[in-house]
Amino acid sequence: MDVITYKDVLARNNLRQMDVAWICDVHVRSVRRWGLGQHEIPQAAALLLTAYDQGLITPVWLATNITKPVP
Repeated sequence: MDVITYKDVLARNNLRQMDVAWICDVHVRSVRRWGLGQHEIPQAAALLLTAYDQGLITPVWLATNITKPVP
Protein backbone atom coordinates (compact mmCIF):
# COMPACT_ATOMS: atom_id res chain seq x y z
CA MET A 1 0.00 0.00 0.00
CA ASP A 2 1.40 3.39 -0.94
CA VAL A 3 0.94 6.62 1.00
CA ILE A 4 -1.77 7.99 -1.31
CA THR A 5 -3.87 4.83 -1.01
CA TYR A 6 -3.28 4.79 2.75
CA LYS A 7 -4.52 8.37 3.11
CA ASP A 8 -7.51 7.64 0.87
CA VAL A 9 -8.51 4.67 3.03
CA LEU A 10 -8.30 6.80 6.17
CA ALA A 11 -10.33 9.62 4.61
CA ARG A 12 -13.00 7.31 3.15
CA ASN A 13 -13.52 5.58 6.48
CA ASN A 14 -13.15 8.62 8.76
CA LEU A 15 -10.24 6.93 10.54
CA ARG A 16 -7.88 8.92 12.72
CA GLN A 17 -4.24 7.99 13.01
CA MET A 18 -5.00 6.95 16.58
CA ASP A 19 -7.65 4.55 15.26
CA VAL A 20 -5.19 2.98 12.83
CA ALA A 21 -2.61 2.59 15.60
CA TRP A 22 -5.22 0.78 17.71
CA ILE A 23 -6.36 -1.47 14.85
CA CYS A 24 -2.79 -2.37 13.87
CA ASP A 25 -1.45 -2.53 17.44
CA VAL A 26 1.37 -0.10 16.79
CA HIS A 27 2.39 3.21 18.32
CA VAL A 28 0.73 6.29 16.84
CA ARG A 29 4.20 7.59 15.89
CA SER A 30 4.60 4.65 13.53
CA VAL A 31 1.28 5.47 11.90
CA ARG A 32 2.31 9.12 11.48
CA ARG A 33 5.52 7.99 9.79
CA TRP A 34 3.51 5.83 7.39
CA GLY A 35 1.41 8.85 6.44
CA LEU A 36 4.51 10.95 5.84
CA GLY A 37 6.13 8.25 3.75
CA GLN A 38 9.03 7.96 6.18
CA HIS A 39 8.40 4.25 6.77
CA GLU A 40 6.88 1.59 4.58
CA ILE A 41 3.41 0.47 5.63
CA PRO A 42 3.73 -3.13 6.87
CA GLN A 43 1.90 -5.72 4.81
CA ALA A 44 -0.19 -6.87 7.77
CA ALA A 45 -1.36 -3.29 8.40
CA ALA A 46 -2.14 -2.79 4.72
CA LEU A 47 -4.19 -6.01 4.69
CA LEU A 48 -6.14 -5.00 7.80
CA LEU A 49 -6.89 -1.55 6.44
CA THR A 50 -7.87 -2.92 3.03
CA ALA A 51 -10.22 -5.45 4.62
CA TYR A 52 -11.75 -2.69 6.75
CA ASP A 53 -12.10 -0.43 3.70
CA GLN A 54 -13.87 -3.21 1.78
CA GLY A 55 -16.27 -3.88 4.64
CA LEU A 56 -14.84 -7.33 5.39
CA ILE A 57 -14.03 -6.22 8.93
CA THR A 58 -16.58 -4.06 10.73
CA PRO A 59 -16.09 -1.59 13.58
CA VAL A 60 -18.18 -3.86 15.82
CA TRP A 61 -15.96 -6.84 15.01
CA LEU A 62 -12.86 -4.81 15.83
CA ALA A 63 -14.30 -3.53 19.09
CA THR A 64 -15.24 -7.03 20.22
CA ASN A 65 -12.03 -8.77 19.13
CA ILE A 66 -9.30 -6.31 20.10
CA THR A 67 -8.67 -6.47 23.82
CA LYS A 68 -7.07 -3.03 24.19
CA PRO A 69 -9.52 -0.24 25.13
CA VAL A 70 -10.95 1.71 22.22
CA PRO A 71 -9.20 5.10 21.91
